[in-house]
Amino acid sequence: MFCAAVSQLSAAKDPKDLFGEKCASCHAADGSGHTAATAKMRIPDLRSKRIKQMSDDELYAATAEGKSHEEYPHGFLHLGLTEDQIRDLIRYIRTFGDSRK
Repeated sequence: MFCAAVSQLSAAKDPKDLFGEKCASCHAADGSGHTAATAKMRIPDLRSKRIKQMSDDELYAATAEGKSHEEYPHGFLHLGLTEDQIRDLIRYIRTFGDSRK
């Protein structure tokens, strides 16, 4: 029982898993922002030039604190993620391919 709990905790900390759990429903698994949510809100393509040009601190403020998010909720720092998990998510987002935008 304890091993299963530890394994679930470790899996929850993996940035890809966190992205899938917390971000993909709006931003899509590939970061494109092409989901059902985009029909109702403007969801940025995380592969876009605009996002790629943002500093890690700017992405942290947007992800952790919800800065510049008028249309959909953010603020994962206040919704249970740690600073390290959010920084891992940002590193993971940086791995997305170019969208040529």
